Amino acid sequence: MKINYEIQIRIIYYLRVKKYIGTRHTPIEHVCKVLSIYSCKQIKKELKNLQKKGFLQFKKTFHGTDVYLNIKMLKEIEEIVQIAKEKNQ
Repeated sequence: MKINYEIQIRIIYYLRVKKYIGTRHTPIEHVCKVLSIYSCKQIKKELKNLQKKGFLQFKKTFHGTDVYLNIKMLKEIEEIVQIAKEKNQ
């Protein structure tokens, strides 16, 4: 099972910039649309890997499953976002 850290970093960066933390969440399909350069299958696999690491949490809603960042891991998330910003510049 290959883990793609680039996809994971982009997912975390997107969710942090849009402030999907704690009680604010977004559908998984929306994350797939935003990161459309990757297949939705790859994104869903990396979302599950991030959940296992504790960075993400899932929420069941009436329209499907939503995703949001774990507020307890916010310090580590900020470090990842900072690295991603430096890499883009």
